[in-house]
Amino acid sequence: MEAQHYFFIIGALILCTAPVILLATAHINSDSSDNTKLEFGRHDTWRMLREENTHIASLSQLLRRAGLFTSAEQLRVISIALVICLLLGVFAAAACLFKGLGISQLLVTASTTVVGSILLAYLILKGRAEERQSALEKETMMLIQTTRMLWRVGLSLPKTLGIICEQLSELSPNCAKELSLAANKIESGQSQEEALYDLINSCSAEGFKEYLIVIRQQSITGGSIDKSLDELYLLLQNRRRLSLQEQVNKVSGKMSLVMMLFLFPALVLLAAGPSFFSMIKALSELGG
Repeated sequence: MEAQHYFFIIGALILCTAPVILLATAHINSDSSDNTKLEFGRHDTWRMLREENTHIASLSQLLRRAGLFTSAEQLRVISIALVICLLLGVFAAAACLFKGLGISQLLVTASTTVVGSILLAYLILKGRAEERQSALEKETMMLIQTTRMLWRVGLSLPKTLGIICEQLSELSPNCAKELSLAANKIESGQSQEEALYDLINSCSAEGFKEYLIVIRQQSITGGSIDKSLDELYLLLQNRRRLSLQEQVNKVSGKMSLVMMLFLFPALVLLAAGPSFFSMIKALSELGG
């Protein structure tokens, strides 16, 4: 390969990565800039893309479940991830250049590296979202008990949510952060039903969703939720007990498999080994 080919490939890679790097830099520095009109337009464009494209909407929903609530946080993470994936592709292409590989192999290696990096980033994000939803599920039982105590005192729903967000920020940080979004929407003028409905659609933790459904039903009908929360607490307690029993059964099955693979052959050797060697010795004496 001639030298001009190397310069051409390196220039093409730089031209491909430069716009993404500039976009990421703009999003990182957006918090310290004073151009709020441009900031609003960019976030509004992201909302329009979410409404028009189902794939972008699912990605935004996954980011939301991972704990990235605002459009600025989601755009920043996406930009940084794309920059890292493209830089890994550039490094892979540079390594191919130093090894003297052809253009076809270089392009295949660079594209494979970029696609694999994007897939790895998606899997990491998905794992983070599942971990956070599992944490929401574990914190729901404490949230139910706290809500019952505050409700018996006679506090309203917005006041109850506000106290929960303040007092449970350390014991149940994920639930407190989720409920603070609904509380802020209610304080800004949105109805309780709509704020809780948006929160129900944005999470996948079954226990936390059922808790929100009970709270939303109370805001609609205006009845008491003490009995409903008590039944939900018992339901979640039984569900957790069954989950623990299932985990114990799985561990028992794995231990049985390990014993069959390692301990059983050792027991056979200890029990039948002397007899087997005695039989071999007797047969050898008869044959001799």
